Amino acid sequence: MVNLLITMRCDRSCSFCFAKEKRNAYSAHDAITDMSLEDVEKILLFLSRGGCNVIQIAGGEPTLHPKFKEILTLTLERMRVNILSNCMWDPKLNEFFNGISPTYLGFLLNVDHPKVYKSQDWNRIQENLEFLSKRENVTLSFNIFEKKPEFQYIFDIIAKYQFKNLRLSFSMPVNYGKNTNTRLNISEYKSASSSIMEFVKTAELFGANVGMDNALPICMFKSDDLLELILKKVILPERNFVCYPAIDIGPDLSVWRCFGTSKLFNQKLDDFNSLDQMVEYYQRVSRLYQFKFFPMKECYDCIYAKTEKCQGGCMGFAETESEKLGVCPKETTDQEILQTKLKLSAGLIFQNYHYPQESTVVKLENGNTIEIPLAINNLLPLFDGNQTTREILSETMPNFDEADKDGLNRLIVEIAIQQKIPVIRQLLDSRVLSKKA
Repeated sequence: MVNLLITMRCDRSCSFCFAKEKRNAYSAHDAITDMSLEDVEKILLFLSRGGCNVIQIAGGEPTLHPKFKEILTLTLERMRVNILSNCMWDPKLNEFFNGISPTYLGFLLNVDHPKVYKSQDWNRIQENLEFLSKRENVTLSFNIFEKKPEFQYIFDIIAKYQFKNLRLSFSMPVNYGKNTNTRLNISEYKSASSSIMEFVKTAELFGANVGMDNALPICMFKSDDLLELILKKVILPERNFVCYPAIDIGPDLSVWRCFGTSKLFNQKLDDFNSLDQMVEYYQRVSRLYQFKFFPMKECYDCIYAKTEKCQGGCMGFAETESEKLGVCPKETTDQEILQTKLKLSAGLIFQNYHYPQESTVVKLENGNTIEIPLAINNLLPLFDGNQTTREILSETMPNFDEADKDGLNRLIVEIAIQQKIPVIRQLLDSRVLSKKA
């Protein structure tokens, strides 16, 4: 789900906040902290062209945007909306919310322990919770950032207001300057597993559903507990052991992968032609960290890490580990790929198929499989480590070496590069191809 961060204003200062790095970055005196209606329109057009039909409006606290109602109305004309909020909005907004079908508008609420609020703030939260108790599509979120999390208040809310959906999430690691948010170290996750099991069992007593939100290391759970969580769909292996980009779009149209990696690979909306291109880019650059840097030493010898079934928790931990090692991974440029001698990796097994169309599937040494795109299939035997990618392309493209002499040939070559380089990059990322030592 794409997160539209319409403002960086917030009326809370939660120690565990996963937006601290970005809120700190947007605190500069000349920073744009509120998204304009014109930019909202631009984003919605961009997303709807890519088939996006649901979006999460967040912040900061999104309801603090001076034109929040206009933005929500505008967005609902294009797609369904989920609001990520601290539940402290002015109760006068409830009349506005009441006119919107819960089919099109949902709420994800980060409500902290009552002890951290002033009495008037807690009263406001309860008034808003009372209103929401009459609606569907409401989820309460509980963030784990303490060794012994105090979550009974969540079930007091559940009992009083009859909510049935709960999100359980570890506070993601976020570093900004010399500061960090409050969170557990990855080494403390295993001891927190008993709290997760207790949380899930308590939720069952209230008839509530629980879903884990972020990436977790498989080894933090006992086998029986893990099986139970998977069977109850609290944990989804394809989501909770290997994370995928949760695209954030900031008030100034900056784009980043997620708050956990908000310092990495910041781009602008105009850098992308489509949502698919944006997602593909962040999936690609994620590979610079995923399965290469791990927060625990035992991860490097773990079969789940080697077979890319587990990345060892939030990618923010991998970023922190790379910083400790003094390594700053950078994406290989198209020109570098053209100049590099590539070879087929060891241990590959190829299988050709004829139906429903001609295709080749390769099984990697780690057991994973990938289908080879037709655009590159006939070139694979040429990747023997003895020629550069440019030389291989020149063998199969008669106009390649004439590109500098003729404008039409240059155009043909550029189109061919645009088509083939991303595929070659994909095969590099999936380790079908590797660089010659």
